[in-house]
Amino acid sequence: MMKASLTVILLMLMQISFAQYQIGLVPRVSPDRAVYQKIGYTEVQVKYGSPAVKNREIWGELVPYGQLWRAGANNATTVELSDAITVDHNQLDSGKYALFIIPKEGETWTVIFNKVHKQWGASGYDEKNDALRVEVKPGKAPSRTENLTYSIRQLGYQHGSIVLQWDDIELEIPFETSYLTRFQQKVETRASDQPEYLQWIVYLQGADHLEQIDAETDVALLWINQAEQVMQTTEEWNEQFYPRDYVKGHLYWTKAKLLAKTENYSEAGNYAQRMKALQNTIFYDRKSEAEDIDTQIELWTRK
Repeated sequence: MMKASLTVILLMLMQISFAQYQIGLVPRVSPDRAVYQKIGYTEVQVKYGSPAVKNREIWGELVPYGQLWRAGANNATTVELSDAITVDHNQLDSGKYALFIIPKEGETWTVIFNKVHKQWGASGYDEKNDALRVEVKPGKAPSRTENLTYSIRQLGYQHGSIVLQWDDIELEIPFETSYLTRFQQKVETRASDQPEYLQWIVYLQGADHLEQIDAETDVALLWINQAEQVMQTTEEWNEQFYPRDYVKGHLYWTKAKLLAKTENYSEAGNYAQRMKALQNTIFYDRKSEAEDIDTQIELWTRK
């Protein structure tokens, strides 16, 4: 009886000791890491445990092919999104997901976003809770990575990718945000909140941004035409911020570039000349520091 009691006590002590280790008294061998990036309006965060290679064979050995992998160490790797994104033409709603991967030798890898983000590794994984599965082709990493590392690449305001690098492998998971839709909504909402004589400023700024990122030219032209119409009729002006001719120059040059995108080079040249003909040439002088306006006008004239 005494021996059995001692055995029970030892087991209890071992469990307590293990629990203390689990609550962080001893640092994890594979440290916790996180990476955050804002793509347009969408916030993306990845949290993961970062194991090291340590002279081990990773792919096909430590991480077997054809089996579910936690895509990191310790707790399940998580991906948190502030807004819905599109992955391989499939919508993934805002929220927090556990990320799992099934590596396959010589094939695409299965990337899984699972709705149950609080779980230890893959032990609690249930396919019924999958929010999305996509196939992604792995590639060779530009250099060997000792510790598993995630990064988030920003590709403009609309696109990005979650990138896993470990040992000699790089796995890039591209995604698309709803930036352009939300931007258009914000411009229309902001314009409607302004007095009529100020709405054109919002439309001008919105059109200028779309021109700079080379997106939605039709929408940008609609906005710039609305801005021009109001600007020509308004008598109210706030000279505190910019001289009137500076803002008119901004509008004319933005419209010129948008017209050129639609291959209406004649009208583009006309608006560029109207910008240069303003009495106050401060916009032209400042803009010429960054853009060779005269060379651009000459190119349009030739076309």
